[in-house]
Parts: sequence; structure tokens; C-alpha cells
Amino acid sequence: MKQWKRTLISVLMAILMIGSITACSTTSNSANSGDNKKEEAGGSASAEVKKLKLLGPQGSNKYIKFDEREKYPVWKEVDKMLTDAGLQLDYEMVPGEQYKVVVQTRMASGSSLPDIVNISALDNTTVLNLAKQGVLLDLNPLIEKYSNGNIKKMYNEEFPYAKKTTTSPDGKMYWFSNLHKKTYQGKTPAPVALTMLLRKDWLDKLKLPVPNTAAEYLQTLKTFREQDANGDGKQNEVLVYDPSKFEGAIAQWFGLGTDITAVDVENKKVVSPWYQDGIKDYFRYLQQLTKEGILDTSLIGATGEQKQQKMTENQVASLSDYNLETYQEPTINGGGEFLPLMPLKAVDGITPAAQLEPPFLVWQKYAITKDCKDVEAAIKFFDTIYSEKYADLLYWGIEGQTYKKDSNGAKVFINNGSDEELAKSGQITGRPLFGDTVFPRVQFANLEFELSGVPKAKADHELNILNYKPYFVNMNLNYLAIPDDQQLEKKTKILTNLNTYSQELATKLALGQKSLDDWDQYISELKKLGLDELMKIDQQLLDRYNSIQ
Repeated sequence: MKQWKRTLISVLMAILMIGSITACSTTSNSANSGDNKKEEAGGSASAEVKKLKLLGPQGSNKYIKFDEREKYPVWKEVDKMLTDAGLQLDYEMVPGEQYKVVVQTRMASGSSLPDIVNISALDNTTVLNLAKQGVLLDLNPLIEKYSNGNIKKMYNEEFPYAKKTTTSPDGKMYWFSNLHKKTYQGKTPAPVALTMLLRKDWLDKLKLPVPNTAAEYLQTLKTFREQDANGDGKQNEVLVYDPSKFEGAIAQWFGLGTDITAVDVENKKVVSPWYQDGIKDYFRYLQQLTKEGILDTSLIGATGEQKQQKMTENQVASLSDYNLETYQEPTINGGGEFLPLMPLKAVDGITPAAQLEPPFLVWQKYAITKDCKDVEAAIKFFDTIYSEKYADLLYWGIEGQTYKKDSNGAKVFINNGSDEELAKSGQITGRPLFGDTVFPRVQFANLEFELSGVPKAKADHELNILNYKPYFVNMNLNYLAIPDDQQLEKKTKILTNLNTYSQELATKLALGQKSLDDWDQYISELKKLGLDELMKIDQQLLDRYNSIQ
């Protein structure tokens, strides 16, 4: 009994301490204040102003701060939208480094909750448990009853995939999300690729052709070393590649998925690289790269700083990264240029696959709590957020100030200065100011802008990859429904040991430390650790994802 009392006292003290931290470190103020704002909202004192309390993390930008929002033209436009909707918002903003503890404690207490809360710091299991306890409201009936149609338009028309990843196993929806869509020429979905990058300037220097097959790629890397492509007198031109996982683009040349289980989006099927036809040839190829000294084995499991040091020293001949990257070249001593490669033919009978980042992204969580005193106002807030006008202000800013339209009507950013410079000028978009705080992000991006800022070779690669098939995605969870308690428990139990074994096995096979002759033994162990059960569960989640309307 004494132990129970001591525990209770400790918990209460922790809650009080968190409360004091929150009180000392949060910013609480209103977007609108007093009767003057009330009259402005509706044109007369009779127009009802609806009040809401919102809890979320402060932005992390050093120069562009939510506390100073009133000085930015983009905020004044958003504030006007909220005022026109008759909303008066009170913000409780917690420093990002404290937010996870604060929101965990506040939500666990289940009392004195805000109307709307950013619960992105909580995992799905925690959120669904809160929903079962009645702490979070089911949004579907609220949308049906109170929405003006904006939410439905965004979720059902503009971002139909969003509902698939936010619908709980019981068919309810407990949170709104950030929504992102990237298109080309206004309508074509525009994924970007993660691919193998190769030093273009070294190809030009040594008068070498761009490789078209995996065999030619290996020979090119050998030639870089033999002919001292970086000119330092040493054979130290290397490939930076982690063979422990399947997310490096070489694996896709052999038709392999991007993780221990992977979604084949086109065929609506969950696969595992361990069972795919090209798997043994893939490891034989990595063994060749290792034997030739091309694959830098010292960087397997290395930190980002260690890998960056190789880049800075002008030793990286090839690596896996985004095809439109422009951030590697400036870090190379003496300069350099990387060329993105299309998927290379590796094995007869297997069409090489591309690895793509989906053009549609869903992330973050924003919920309405049981303490919300005006759920109609809360839905009105999200109706305001899920609008094209808000999306424009958040992602692009203000036309003529932060973006313009090119001759084809595509939006292009005007200001490319540092955050410090943009903060001084005030010409910012909404993203760094209020995105991911209490305000969700809604983003309509276009590929044209990205292509305008990269070398022609990279732009050409991206245009060639747009309709390339087959492909695997780098975000498999984007295509899996939320697991129920039983599925989640099984997955968690399986993945801990299975991932460890898979990564160790893949690394040792790539380095030639394990023999392919013992393949049946390896597969047997993977099965014992639950690979087949994991694939079965993920297939169920994929099927449910595809069944959600």
C-alpha cells in the first residue's frame, strides 16, 4: 500500500512538473482578440466568434518564429482566413524538444485538454488506445455533420490515398494529417527516384561512356581506380553502399524489393527480396564489388560524418541517393558532378526496377479531443486548412512576393535566400512559420520547379523515370493500413529478431563471409524467425488499404 502511494505521489509530481515546464516555456495567445475582432469577422457584433484552444510544438526554424508571425505578410493572409471563418484561436506552443513529454503527459491525464492537439509525437498504438478510452473523437461523423465540403474534397478527391493510411482497424478516423502531392504539368503524378549516382566529371575526364548494364557499371568503377580518376595517385575511388538492407538502388537492378518485406504497388502484392529470383545473383555481384576493392567495406555501418569525409576527400565514385540531389557536389574538395543512372540490366530474364519516392505523402497527426467544447468550430478550422487557398499560402506563399508563374503557368519560387535573409525581408512561405505546429501542411508541389534548378542530365533522368516500370517504393508503410492490436503485436515481436538476422546475413553474404551454398539453411532460419508470417500480415494490411474507399 505504501509503495502504491509513493508511486501515485511520484506520478502527480511529474505531472505538476511538466505543467510548470509547459507554463514557463509555452506561448499562449490569440490570433484575434476582443470585440473589435469579433465585429471584423462578421461585419457586426451579432456575428458569433467561435473560440478554440490548440496545442502543438513550436517550429524549429532558428530565424522564422511563430511568436513573430504578425510581421509576415503570409501570416496576415492566413489570419484573415481564420477571422473570416469566425474563429478565434488560442495557441499553446511548446518548444520542440519538450513537446513529446508534454503531449504524452497531457493526453495520459485525460483532463483539461485542448480542443485540437498535434499528436504526431505519439505512435499509432498510443493514439488508438487514447481513442478507445474516448480521449480522441471519431472524425467521420463530425465531418458528415459539420463540414462545408473542403475536408471531403481534399480526402476524397485530391488525396484519396490519405484516408487509406489514417483509417483505424475499426473503420474510424481519429486524426487529420499533413498531405503532399507532387505533379508534373498540373496532372501527372511525379515521383522522384532514388538511384545510383556516378561521377559524371570522371566519365568525361577518362572519356568513358555511361554504363548501360550492371557489368559495365562494375567495369567503370574498376577503371576509375586503375586510371586514378581523382588524381591523387592512389586507388581509393570507392562505392559507398550499405549491403545490410535492400534500400540501395543496386538491389532493384536485380528486381528486388526495398525492405525485408516490400509492397509491389502495381500488382498489389507483398514480396520479400529473400524469395525473389534475382537474390543470389545480387549477392554474387556484391561479392565481385567487394573482391575488386570497389565497395568500401569500412563504411558499412559508418556514421554520416565518416561517409561525408570520404565525399569531402574526393574519393566517392558512386553512391545511392535522390536523382535530383544538388547537395553532394558542393561538399567535394575540388568540385565534382554526379550523374543519376537509370535502372541497369543485371540478369537475363529480370527487368531492372526503379526505386521511387511516392508523389503522394501522408504524415503527422492532428486530433480533436473529448474536451472540445465546440466541435463544429473545430471542423470549421480544418475546413479552412484543407482549402486550396491555405495550401497556396503554406507551400508557395504570396504570388508576386514569394512565387511567380512561368510561361506555362507553373509556379516557381522567387526568393532563394537563406532563412536569415528571408526572415529579414519578410518574404516567406507559410511552411517554416507555422507548418507542423498546430497547423497541418497541405502541399501541392510541382516538378517543374525542381527541374528548373538542376543540371540537364538530372532533369532528363527524372522525366525518363516518371513512367518507368517496374518499380518499388521507398516508403512501404505508405501503402499499408493501420494494423490492429493483434497484428501489431505479432509484427513487433517478429521484426526485432528477424531484422537483426536479415541484416547480418545480407552483410556477410555481400562480403563473402557466408557461402551461397548454404542458401536453404538461411531461408529455413528466416522462416523460423517469422518471415512468412510477416508477409502474411503485411498482405492483409495491403488488402485492407486497397479496400478502403
